[in-house]
Amino acid sequence: MRWLAALLLTGAAGLTGPAAYAGEDVECRDATSVTETYTTDRGSRAFDELDLDDAHAWLRRRDEALGRGVVVAVVDSGVGPVPGLDVVERPAVVPGLELRAYHGSAVAGLVHGVAPDAQVLDLQVYDDPTGQTGTPILTANVVRALDVVLARVRAGLAVRVVNISLNVEPDPALQERIDALWEAGVVTVAPTGNRPSEETESFIVPDAFDDFEPGENAVAVVHPAAYEHVLAVNASMAGTDGEDPHTYVLENSATDLAAPTAGGVSATLGGGTCLLTPPATSWAAAEVSGVLALLFSHFPDDTPDQAVARLLLTADGRPDVPNRLLGAGEVQPYDALTRPLALSADGAAEQTASVPDRGRHHAPVPQPDVLAGVRDDAVWWGLLGGGAVVLALVLRPLLSRRPREHR
Repeated sequence: MRWLAALLLTGAAGLTGPAAYAGEDVECRDATSVTETYTTDRGSRAFDELDLDDAHAWLRRRDEALGRGVVVAVVDSGVGPVPGLDVVERPAVVPGLELRAYHGSAVAGLVHGVAPDAQVLDLQVYDDPTGQTGTPILTANVVRALDVVLARVRAGLAVRVVNISLNVEPDPALQERIDALWEAGVVTVAPTGNRPSEETESFIVPDAFDDFEPGENAVAVVHPAAYEHVLAVNASMAGTDGEDPHTYVLENSATDLAAPTAGGVSATLGGGTCLLTPPATSWAAAEVSGVLALLFSHFPDDTPDQAVARLLLTADGRPDVPNRLLGAGEVQPYDALTRPLALSADGAAEQTASVPDRGRHHAPVPQPDVLAGVRDDAVWWGLLGGGAVVLALVLRPLLSRRPREHR
């Protein structure tokens, strides 16, 4: 894990996101009081699955910062003091909220781990997902947060990504804001839904989805993932030793991409590090938001269509044959950054090229045949010469008879 040496080491090149969890198997949901940051030999398995070290190394070789110039708006439970994270602003979207839920810090920590130099716009919209002792997750408050994002974009803040790792009730006003953000150059990323459990408080879905049934499709009950102009992300099972994905996530026809989250490392509410053990779509959406920040930093002139197309066309599946669990496949950050793509403004691919070599085995790329023209000429001259010989053999008896007949 080459990237570990650069992570969470004060006095080094800089803080570049959570690298190891605090203590022994400290779950992020149980680590609100953890303030220590540990650097151990066990790093983020999810980041390893993403091959983030390749993407980061490629950008650094070009003297490019990892997400600099891009702001990611995190619409969630609020962001705690994530080590090294630059929070550009914390507008009071909903007055009176307390910072006590871990979810927003975990999301921001993952964004920061993928794109360490990106900034975060912290938009807290709830403090108690159950609603028992505080403000629950409400669509109206998410809409208010997106109004703040639109105002900041129009004022010149470089927000290019909005992460909404939540499930809310559908509302035309929410769709309108998402469409307006897309037109303003901003991609909204949202998860496609976790299987209901006591740990998925931000994903309340009907009891009918408690157990998987063939033909399941959660598109009607998970928002904003179902909306147009939302990049909808599921969690893949990479790193889970072949566990059944239906144990953790829902099938959803809105799924565009997937990302690995099992064994991920993120930030606690108290500023330490913690472990994200089970796969969850909230964390997958956060990771893809970070990848988008890397893309927009490297391709600052990309439209939302073009940025999303880079992710879909370089995923490890089939964008033309998506499925309800993986969409176009698992996101590939290095390939999204490096594969040459000619994209129109609406994201249509005019041509693609082979993936640059990273020292792995690839099918050989056909080389130009510089002797093709010579060989073609030789074939034609050979045919002409052979034809002349055949013709001479056919005509020889006739030519030899004509002099005898004349005599």
